[in-house]
Amino acid sequence: MFSSESISLAISDGSAHLSLVRSRLSAIQSQTASAPENNEDDRVILRKSVRYKGFEEADHVVPTGATAPGGGHRRASLSASGLEKTRNRIIRAFNVDFKKGLKLMRENGFYRTAPETARFLLHTGGLDRVEVGKALGSFTDERGMEALRLFAEGIEMEGLEFLPSLRKYLAKFKLPGESQMVDRILEAFAAAFLAANPLGSPSNRTEFPDSGAVHLLSFAVIMLNTDMYNKSLQKNKKMTKKQFVANTMTKDPATGATNFEQAFLETIYTDISRKEIVHTETKHDEGNLFHDAVKEGWMKKKSDSMPYQWQQRFFILTKNPGILYYFATEDQVNPTGYIPLEMIAVRKTDDKVSKKGLELVPDGISAGVVKSVKYGSKGALEQGNHDRFLFKAESVEEAWEWIRMINVVMGEEAGGGGRGSVASEGEAGVE
Repeated sequence: MFSSESISLAISDGSAHLSLVRSRLSAIQSQTASAPENNEDDRVILRKSVRYKGFEEADHVVPTGATAPGGGHRRASLSASGLEKTRNRIIRAFNVDFKKGLKLMRENGFYRTAPETARFLLHTGGLDRVEVGKALGSFTDERGMEALRLFAEGIEMEGLEFLPSLRKYLAKFKLPGESQMVDRILEAFAAAFLAANPLGSPSNRTEFPDSGAVHLLSFAVIMLNTDMYNKSLQKNKKMTKKQFVANTMTKDPATGATNFEQAFLETIYTDISRKEIVHTETKHDEGNLFHDAVKEGWMKKKSDSMPYQWQQRFFILTKNPGILYYFATEDQVNPTGYIPLEMIAVRKTDDKVSKKGLELVPDGISAGVVKSVKYGSKGALEQGNHDRFLFKAESVEEAWEWIRMINVVMGEEAGGGGRGSVASEGEAGVE
């Protein structure tokens, strides 16, 4: 679940895949490139709609024109909390299977038009990037293809050169493994890039006269990225700069003109060799775990092994469900572990432990343990049962604030259920 993967296509046999990609690249080169027709005014309006009216501002409300399947506006029948719960249910369903997520959101009156679907895929925090890629690649009908086009146009590429634009685009999702899906996704990028950077602009002076040229080079770059970072290929079998240029650059038999300048292709090769193209992960990916965060910050947590040292950890407290996640660093994407806030109590420790201390203990009703989950070195889940968890906040005030918010999440009165409780001096904290 918590894995960091590159944008390289997932395949078991690297050599066979590269052969297929090269064949597809050859087929693209043999096609007559032509820029797709597009209504400029309509494109600009819809592009702005996606870029500026995404879920950064509107992810907690149903679009104004959305209607329930049976007719009538669903917006009027849902409270703000109801919208939030429905939205989260859609996200979690999408992350299991994008088809189920898309079906569920339309059944609930959400995001039923192409612009709304594009906004959902581009701006919604918590969507699994793998499923986003599958969704984009699966679009074949008119509405789906329009959503894919708007998704690509919703990414700001104006003034960016080709490779930075491609990296920015592919950071939003993980490319699916089917060549036809990749084709559709890269065609959308090609059209969006050329619309934002027409021939003659500073970011497209001479290389891309039409979207076909952008599509061709995009596919060649994906081939190079796959080849260069494929662990199944031996180093001496990876594509050289000379081979990349030869595979990508074609010459017009009549005029002798080439489609790309050699120096330009060599620069791209060098750039890819220095930095792999990857999709971007954040803490909000992979199941929307941290969407309902109500507090985050640093605390020290006492380890469960000798000599019971204090470990600096970054914590995120979420509600629905109430969970306290902890990370080794603030930038770490995947949590080191978490503590479900069920059948436990939180309380301040006495000054003998720490003036800034707090602890999680059994609530007296359960089996007398505090349950937890850790992710092992290989990502496997390891369940733990502890007498208590002991923490040190960054200040006394922060300790009381953590206690208050944990109580709020657990449904208790803020500040209650533990102010008078203290930990005994001799107890050891656990991981």
